[in-house]
Amino acid sequence: MRARIVRWHSTLYTLDDRGQTTAEYVLLILGAATIAILVTSWATGTGKVTQLFDKVLNSLIRKVA
Repeated sequence: MRARIVRWHSTLYTLDDRGQTTAEYVLLILGAATIAILVTSWATGTGKVTQLFDKVLNSLIRKVA
């Protein structure tokens, strides 16, 4: 019985962790996507994007005209 426990313990601590970085990248991408969605919904809800585009276009029109 003791040999089984020792073998199980050594197997547990020598498991390959190559997939761990993939999981970390997935969590990072999910976090970044969540932040992007929140910022986009805030910006479109407050009209900030429209104001920004209006200012940029008005500035370009003034420089060209």
